[in-house]
Amino acid sequence: MGQTIYGNYDQESLDLEYDMRRRCPHYAETFASFGKLNDRMVSNFQCSVDVSFGDSDGQKLDIWHGRGNSPILLFIHGGYWRAFEKDMFRFVAERFVESGAAVVLNDYDLCPTVTMTEIVRQNRAAVAWIYKNAGMIGGDPGRIHVTGHSAGGHLTAMLLATNWQSFGLPYDTINGAVPLSGLFDLEPIRLSYLNADLRMNEEEARQQSPINNLPDRMPPTVVAVGGGETDEFRRQSRIYTDACRKKGFEVSYLEVGNCDHVMVSGEYRNLLSPLTAALMTQMGL
Repeated sequence: MGQTIYGNYDQESLDLEYDMRRRCPHYAETFASFGKLNDRMVSNFQCSVDVSFGDSDGQKLDIWHGRGNSPILLFIHGGYWRAFEKDMFRFVAERFVESGAAVVLNDYDLCPTVTMTEIVRQNRAAVAWIYKNAGMIGGDPGRIHVTGHSAGGHLTAMLLATNWQSFGLPYDTINGAVPLSGLFDLEPIRLSYLNADLRMNEEEARQQSPINNLPDRMPPTVVAVGGGETDEFRRQSRIYTDACRKKGFEVSYLEVGNCDHVMVSGEYRNLLSPLTAALMTQMGL
């Protein structure tokens, strides 16, 4: 073992905790299996694709309209803030659309083209757009829920930490949240191989870590992670849950079966999954 750089991890072991291509051998196969499901969400359901919410080409939304005053669900994709796009995760929307929700998936510009700070800003801008255009998409602005996977889990938590009144919105703009497999402490990420693209310094990693940005108020929140994920991913969710509970917030911790990091987002297609049930209940569906 080499020199420790974070906790009990040396560089190789820390990198391995966060390298999903090595930890999940079915990585490519699983994403390929989502392809037809993603196509179906556009062909079988009415969807407004690539609606702009910001000035750059990366700031786009896919929107499945609600039935009028429907709860609104925003899903934020992962990819370690440097890869992937919403089109790869459209399958997440299906059960919620069928249940009458308005569902929105967002894209955002990626590192290294932009900074982590800018990615957080863009996701806040997406929520502001959704709130201001809720009626147009058949949704209720008072019932906005957010979930996101991996980097999207981090961004979900940073949305909870937002001063929405500075956007001209109510302080309780977000009605509930489920950060899934989130990254709440960015310091080990900064010290890992991922920072070659993320380019965070110590100050930015601290400023953009949800564990350092707990809000004064938090809506009902379920912090979820796959039971088969790496030690670091499960630790990340546990420390965030514990910190939120210490402040007296209504926060639940959920380990989803034996799902690994790549498989766990697919649980949103399963109505019997405790993950899907938790979010459906939170949304009143």
